[in-house]
Amino acid sequence: MAKLIKWGLLAVLAIALLIKLSLWLSVRSIMADATAQLSPIMNISYGGITSSFDGRVGLEKVRIVVPAIRDSLQIEHAELKFNGLGELLSFKERLAAGKFPEQMAVSIQGLELEAHGPFMQQLYDTPTPRSLFTSMGEVVCGKVKRIGTVDLLDMGYRTLETDGQFSYQFQPGLQKLSFNLTSDTRDMGELRLGFTVANMPERPVDLRLNPPRVERVTFELNDNQYQRKVQDYCAGKEGLDREAYVQAVVDKFDRVLRSQRIALNQPVLDAYARYQADPQSLRIELEPTEGLIWDGLQFFDADDVLTMLRPVVLVNQQAVDSLGFAWVDPNKTRKTDQDSDSAPAAAPVKPVSEAGQERFVSVTGLGDHIGKRLRFVTYDGMYYQGTLTRVTDGKAYLSLHGGNGTAEMSLRLEKINKVKVQF
Repeated sequence: MAKLIKWGLLAVLAIALLIKLSLWLSVRSIMADATAQLSPIMNISYGGITSSFDGRVGLEKVRIVVPAIRDSLQIEHAELKFNGLGELLSFKERLAAGKFPEQMAVSIQGLELEAHGPFMQQLYDTPTPRSLFTSMGEVVCGKVKRIGTVDLLDMGYRTLETDGQFSYQFQPGLQKLSFNLTSDTRDMGELRLGFTVANMPERPVDLRLNPPRVERVTFELNDNQYQRKVQDYCAGKEGLDREAYVQAVVDKFDRVLRSQRIALNQPVLDAYARYQADPQSLRIELEPTEGLIWDGLQFFDADDVLTMLRPVVLVNQQAVDSLGFAWVDPNKTRKTDQDSDSAPAAAPVKPVSEAGQERFVSVTGLGDHIGKRLRFVTYDGMYYQGTLTRVTDGKAYLSLHGGNGTAEMSLRLEKINKVKVQF
């Protein structure tokens, strides 16, 4: 009996060593292939391979050199993590079958870049078109519109060290995908981005035929001295005290958004001023309604956009009340704003009753009204207005028209409460 137990333990140990050796060889083979394929572009080297029985494999002391731009980056430890050894072993099987893996996480510790290197110059110094997403990046700082690598050096940054993690979990039965990204840069701040996607197909090839729907989006920015350093640096260039500089930043933010046709209401601007006065954390949450078309929001009234996006904003862990904005014509902004961009204003969506007579029609008879201008009211109180292009697969497809062009959206028939047709 004792010999049986002894041989059993030895067999378990041998299997464990074989699994660990297999993992080590697999990672080594993958890295050898990747290094060979990428050798014309970059040189990749690493100090060692790590693996564990809880579903982790990784590389230590990774160095990537890009000769073409004469720059490099170092990673202290990069790791691929799974929820156990079984998930790790099935990862390659699902990829070979053309399916999304059910779970995966990538962790990077000690990513280091030179603040003045070509990588950072490409990231910070390359001009980007003005948009809603770049509005917070514009600064009041003398002749400088956006912080660049020279400004980072002047503020005392020599190297940027970042820890990051990307993770996602796919639930095939529920067709739901959860994604999370965290990036923490020393002496700058932490960025968190997460979203949940519904109606997610199991195979990538099905994405075009059955596009997923964004169910929830979360963006969070936790400052760690970066905003204060920017404020001190730029306030010195402007010759302003801190209070006056904060007000100048808020005014700049307002002008930039107005150039994008967005005028925030005063409570939101006041909340942004509180964040600039004491930069700790900024969090934005969105829970879009079903059927929302992101590139068609400009065709709806501002109040309806808020109803469709259902935003929640927290500044320094405190919720902002009375969220609101209005669409504005950027050509009518203040003449003193010399850096605003001109853009044509989209025509507002007007009620159908202003343009002609209308009457209710049944949802089941929508096919008889292809090509007509319709107004839809859903059971959750939302309304949509556009030209009906087709009815298929339990959905009604609308073409929305505005001053900036056209966009198409769809509504599930079971979500529609009332339909009015214009004559």
